[in-house]
Amino acid sequence: MRLLVLGVVAGVTVIKFLFAANTFGTNDVRYWLRFTDAVRDHGPIGIYGLEFNGALYNHPPLTSYLLQLISWLDFHGIGDVPFLIRVPATLADVVTAVLVFELVRRWHGLAHATVAGLLVALSPVLIIVSGFHGNTDPVFVMFTLLSAFLLVAYRSPLTAAFAGVSYAAAVSVKLVPVMLLPVLLLVAFRSGWRRAVAFLAASGVVMAALWGPVLLTHWRDFSDNVLGYQGIDIREWGLVKFVEWLELPEGFTDFLVGPGRFIALLLCAVLPVLMVWRRPAALGPAVGVAFGLFLLLSPAFGMQYLVWPLAAAYLVNVWLATVYNALSSVFLILIYGTWNGNPYPWEWDVARAFPIATTRPYVLAVSIWLALAAVVVAGLLLLRRPRPGDPGGPANDDSLTVLS
Repeated sequence: MRLLVLGVVAGVTVIKFLFAANTFGTNDVRYWLRFTDAVRDHGPIGIYGLEFNGALYNHPPLTSYLLQLISWLDFHGIGDVPFLIRVPATLADVVTAVLVFELVRRWHGLAHATVAGLLVALSPVLIIVSGFHGNTDPVFVMFTLLSAFLLVAYRSPLTAAFAGVSYAAAVSVKLVPVMLLPVLLLVAFRSGWRRAVAFLAASGVVMAALWGPVLLTHWRDFSDNVLGYQGIDIREWGLVKFVEWLELPEGFTDFLVGPGRFIALLLCAVLPVLMVWRRPAALGPAVGVAFGLFLLLSPAFGMQYLVWPLAAAYLVNVWLATVYNALSSVFLILIYGTWNGNPYPWEWDVARAFPIATTRPYVLAVSIWLALAAVVVAGLLLLRRPRPGDPGGPANDDSLTVLS
């Protein structure tokens, strides 16, 4: 079944590469062109001291080094920036589909794992975001799932160190996975202090190497634009939008965008720890709950954010995740079709983003939010005291089974 998933994801990867090679993409690709020029002229550290008219460079350091590589490849004629910026996400999706298969198999069995791996591989959301949109979100999702997999699938301190490297890479692409550090540490400590030390040491070395030069030379710019980033002002999603529709005082929105986002981050960090404390084998579902809850409560939104919980939701409940996947796919096809002037997806080229102006997309957006809420609730039900015989219960803790 693993070979079936690999075969399907390989075919879809070809489609994504063709998509990327024959389209320009979205507004984000225009920003990447400017950022790549800046890295070429000022280096991956110097870019944090620059101001971009109409754009904000809010990406952690690993993305800057990725842009340096893309700049070098572009200069030597090995692809252009609009194509190359979509290659990392496309390749990351290959690994993500396989990781979903392996992690779901541990929690739900082979049949569910096969369905999950295939549906992640075939997801139109990932085809659109990785092959067309042009952003790094699928890359940090892949690194996060890889870190979780390395912690639960092997016993050695060496693999725990690799898990730490993968986690550090994830938060060095985007800050979203920072909420998962407590639960990953809990899993590492439960399997022995040597593995915990290996995880912390390896992640610390990578973070020091990537973040150290930036923090020492451009702390203020990095703090304001990366650590303090609050999203774009157009907020078309979730709680903030509900506040607007209900015509509640603006103070509610100010709270959600300000202190509320730190409360949301705390919840997304604490609840996965409680889940794994109750059910030691439930790291996969805990990751799914964290990503799902983070997007549910997020006051910021971009179409590519729908990628965040998509793969990890399958670690919680395959069928509810499929509903989320399907609704998100319809939503993105509708939105990007509108941005492209309403042609069929195979006729897309340049997507010029603008705010949602009709009712139908909002109906879909609310449906997606509710589907994601169902995934999160399904995961939180694992907080019930485990019974012998339950997956992850006292008689069935396989969280450290070594792969054969």
